[in-house]
Amino acid sequence: MKQQTKIEALYCRLSRDDETEGYSSSIVSQKELLSQYAKQHGMTKTEFFIDDGYSGTNFQRPGWQDLITRVEKGEVSTIICKDSSRMARNYLQAGLYREMFHEKGVRLVCITDGIDTANGEDDFTPFREIMSEWYARDCSRKVKAGYRAKALSGAYTGAYAPYGYTKSLENKHKLIPNPNTADTLQRIFQMAASGITSGKICVILKNERVPKPRAQTIIETDGKYSGLVKYPYSWSPKAVIDIIQNRVYLGHMVSNRKTTLSFKNKKIVQNDESEWITVENTHEPLVDEHTFEQAQKITEIRRRTWTGEPHLFSGILKCFDCGKSMHHLVRPGRSYSASFSCNTYSRYGKEYCSMHYIRYEDVYDVVLNDIRHYAELAKNHEQEFVDALSKSGSETTKKQLAQAEKEIAKSEKRLAEISLIIKRLYEDNVIGKLTDERFYELSRDYENESTELKARVSELHKANASYRAATDNSRQFTTLIRKYFDVEALDAPMLNELVSKIDVHQSVNTNGKKGRWGTWEQKVDIYYNFVGIIGS
Repeated sequence: MKQQTKIEALYCRLSRDDETEGYSSSIVSQKELLSQYAKQHGMTKTEFFIDDGYSGTNFQRPGWQDLITRVEKGEVSTIICKDSSRMARNYLQAGLYREMFHEKGVRLVCITDGIDTANGEDDFTPFREIMSEWYARDCSRKVKAGYRAKALSGAYTGAYAPYGYTKSLENKHKLIPNPNTADTLQRIFQMAASGITSGKICVILKNERVPKPRAQTIIETDGKYSGLVKYPYSWSPKAVIDIIQNRVYLGHMVSNRKTTLSFKNKKIVQNDESEWITVENTHEPLVDEHTFEQAQKITEIRRRTWTGEPHLFSGILKCFDCGKSMHHLVRPGRSYSASFSCNTYSRYGKEYCSMHYIRYEDVYDVVLNDIRHYAELAKNHEQEFVDALSKSGSETTKKQLAQAEKEIAKSEKRLAEISLIIKRLYEDNVIGKLTDERFYELSRDYENESTELKARVSELHKANASYRAATDNSRQFTTLIRKYFDVEALDAPMLNELVSKIDVHQSVNTNGKKGRWGTWEQKVDIYYNFVGIIGS
């Protein structure tokens, strides 16, 4: 049997961090050094394995993986590299590979470190690997600090501009509207603001053969990465939602939204919103504040009816007491088509909130009549209506601000309590007072509550900013509602344009009699865009 001829592997690696070291660490210089060493030592079965642009903390490098595969097959006799940091900047993993090479009988040579396992193990090697890891950690920290400094200055640091924008030729950290996609971007927001769902927006864009964001990037980079997009016109609801939620389209730079787990683990994770860096008015906006806020409604969770379609009041009908969405229940065969009740009550019972029951037709009639009433006033008594709104608006805004601030303080206090509770649960779990199963069960519930509270606090902060920043709201609302003077029926685009929220109060018995003999009154608060509550 013919004996297999083993190769001498010459390994080169260069990352972007290493480029600062100049020519001495370049791939070309490494190849020259390794070739010269191999020639001087009579090695003739040499083969290069190269990773250009890969970090030493990442072992999923194509050249390195190819080399390890060959080692495992017994096809490599010697591995030669410039120094041990070319092989790895993770001392634990590097140690595992050195053990593997020893078991496979592979000779390891690190030229500038003076390491040659043919002459025995070098006791200083582990310390070199630790120092290499420290160097990688330090580089990672400096790179992150650099990106953070740019983010704080309002500079854009992404590889590609967000859909609708392009990078300025004069300054790559400056965003300017992209003439090829800005109109489509604005149309997406207009469709969302009018109540069209993300799924339907995807269908419209696909039918019009509008390239999705990644496909558009390929077009604008002359086909680079063209193999990564198989269906260029198949927009996904997630892509639409990501666009609609991105405040970059208001002219603000939002950075530090994502990060990696560590300098060793390059998995990308989402940062908490409190860690985001926002610099306002850094570039030209593509949408106004009102359109942006209106478009956010399609990103909310929508309860679907038995027909599979979101009901008319999805996302805007709330329980007055707990603030949660109202649960929608279809009533086939009844004198009324459907009803609503508090979602907290439906899920957890009367200990947490009351029922807040109301019929679909009652909500529909209240809202339609309210809109008709104010549309008639706006059309026939415009100036008096504007003056009345302006007079009551300041008091309404003050009340809304006070209520929001009170709820924010209450929610933040609860968040602090939850954080302390989770810490104590963890301590009890560590010392054995709490089983792992019980710990995960309890901590999951508190984490869910914390997530809901953070979302609510964020929503309240946005509402407060809207209240304080609003100017000439009365005039804007008057112009908006006047066109619905002769409206005969409600639809989703109309509601999204006019109404921000509808609060349903618990019904109250006014005569003390029970059941059908009782007289019941129920208050419904309609919050209109720009002006808030103007009637009940």
